[in-house]
Amino acid sequence: MNNKCKVSVFCTAFNHEKYIRDALDGFLSQKTDFPFEVLVTDDASTDGTTAILREYQEKYPDVIRFFHQEKNLFSQGINIYETVMYPNARGEYIAYCEGDDYWSDPSKLRQQVSFLDAHPDYSACVHNSWYRFCEGNRPDALLLPESGDRDVPFSTIIQGMSHCFHTSSILGRAKWMCNPPDFQRVAFTYGFTDYAIALWLSLNGKIRFLDQPMSVYRVNSNPSSWTSGRDGSYNKKITFVTGEIEMMKTLLPHLKETERALTEAELLRRRYELLYLSGKVEEMTKPPFDVLFRQEPFSFRFKTILKHTFPSLHALYRRQQGYKE
Repeated sequence: MNNKCKVSVFCTAFNHEKYIRDALDGFLSQKTDFPFEVLVTDDASTDGTTAILREYQEKYPDVIRFFHQEKNLFSQGINIYETVMYPNARGEYIAYCEGDDYWSDPSKLRQQVSFLDAHPDYSACVHNSWYRFCEGNRPDALLLPESGDRDVPFSTIIQGMSHCFHTSSILGRAKWMCNPPDFQRVAFTYGFTDYAIALWLSLNGKIRFLDQPMSVYRVNSNPSSWTSGRDGSYNKKITFVTGEIEMMKTLLPHLKETERALTEAELLRRRYELLYLSGKVEEMTKPPFDVLFRQEPFSFRFKTILKHTFPSLHALYRRQQGYKE
């Protein structure tokens, strides 16, 4: 393996036995005229993931670099990217794909690298993705409606990842990706980093979106996935929104005036959402949140006030819907 390569692909795996072959085959299917490496970290899986990764490493030693953890780092609050991935990356560019997702287009890396090589003022190139609902209750769906190739501005990214692109689509310049800011570390403590990575890239250059679905994001792939159980847990939602708030507060000093105004507006929305999730309806109707409350549909305002007026009925409703405290 050359000491230098064009792209370092980061893949984190934990109990992904059912899906990891799709991820690895997606990497190996890439048609490029440049060398790339795949750094795969297995965070002490307890299923057959480790054996599969060893198999691929032995078969493709010039591409697959396997890092096996004897003890689970995530459960210890250790950032696997900062401790394993960033120090070992050799590429000029960094790409992401978790072990339960996969790349569906063999031309993905070639297209993205070609764009960034030709546009040095861009920090990243991303693309559209498919949602695949593993519970089988919904058909595959595009992350974003088709509307052509375009740049993704900070004003879109600050609204959240569902508005811009999925992690599996990111190809960014290593000089930014491997030097994370303080607000990315804050995000990690709350269990997410993709939102912070996207914001950091947008502060260091333009981001180009290719309106072509070239990866698949599996939703609810296993009990440890981020999306699993999220819709049925108020506490999980509260933790996530609290993390977004803390991340944005740490982000503010990095911003110019226009970006700061956009971020402060999003902060207000997240604080408003946190009040709703916490059942603090009365505070939602007072300044500065009353402006947002008045913008809600009448049906929402009516139901929300009912929840506040009859809390015992609301608690019963939440239990019937499967929400966990």
